[in-house]
Amino acid sequence: MQKTSHMKKNPINYSQCWEDPQILKEALSVRANDCILSITSGGDNTLALLLEGPQKIVSIDLNEAQNHLLELKRSAAQNLNYDEYLELLGVIDSSHRATLFEKVRPHLSLASDMWWSKNSSLIKIGIINCGRFERFTIWFAKCILPFIHSKKTILKLLSFDDIEEQRAFYRNKWNSSRWRFFFGLASNRLMLRRFARQRGMFAYAEGQTVADVYRKRFERLLNSVLVKDNFFLHYSLTGKYGEALPPYLEEKCYTRLRGIPASSLSMETNNLFAYLKSTPDDTFSKFNLSDIFEALSPDENDTLWEEIIRTAKNGAIVAYWNNLVQRSYPAHLSAHIQTDEKRMGELQARDMVFFYDSFHVHTIIK
Repeated sequence: MQKTSHMKKNPINYSQCWEDPQILKEALSVRANDCILSITSGGDNTLALLLEGPQKIVSIDLNEAQNHLLELKRSAAQNLNYDEYLELLGVIDSSHRATLFEKVRPHLSLASDMWWSKNSSLIKIGIINCGRFERFTIWFAKCILPFIHSKKTILKLLSFDDIEEQRAFYRNKWNSSRWRFFFGLASNRLMLRRFARQRGMFAYAEGQTVADVYRKRFERLLNSVLVKDNFFLHYSLTGKYGEALPPYLEEKCYTRLRGIPASSLSMETNNLFAYLKSTPDDTFSKFNLSDIFEALSPDENDTLWEEIIRTAKNGAIVAYWNNLVQRSYPAHLSAHIQTDEKRMGELQARDMVFFYDSFHVHTIIK
């Protein structure tokens, strides 16, 4: 009962990046002269792109909490040793995160310092575990999954080196009636809207049985991608990353982050459309747009694409995900869009995150 109430006590509406940074990096193919616009989300993908060495990244989010989360992650890498970095963020257990935060605090902006000081309870828990979706995921892993499968069975699913063996295990051992029932219960629209996702993300997702959609996507992942090194699935099923880590948490990447100048990254708390309206033509060469289109009406989607194309350089690459709502560029702008369908399909086939429907990559032609 205590863990269930922990899921409900979620005062801060932020979350980590639940998107695959590897296929994003391959899609954008970052170069040293790139100026990138990146949706902040939890900051993970922005940091992954920063590690590729672009000239500049502007990381934008309407939710200020997401940008404060990114700033703390970046400052922690620059001012703590590697073990301390993992402790503060919540990757490994720690009883002195408050002390570690005090070492980072002088290097934060005034706004971020004030925000984290007001939300110091999140520091003690570990900031990567405090997001809306993360709390829901941990609740499922700790409180629901043990009623479905033993710890041994869970770890076995995450251990296979052979895709055929993984498929057989899922089919014969994992995919029980109890799994299907509890997965459906936890992933229905009402539960996800109440505890996991931003409510606006369901505004245009009508006419779908969400639990069935996500279960089928989970099965698609288990049948096509080895999950042994899939840190998303490890976190989803155990509440921890395990041996596999997102790129920005790997030691070699942590070392590189420390050497990247602060001027390479700026953060904007703003509506994406409003920000682009104030941006000159031909500014950005790469765009990480996460699943930003999910919560937009068709008219808002089309208007935003007009601004994306205007502010993009010729040859700019745009990458984004669709989840429950199918969004793409409007037909009247198709002359400015080039898509390598084969390449896009290859990247999507390797996506480590099961709940997205599709991954999209387009080149802007001007």
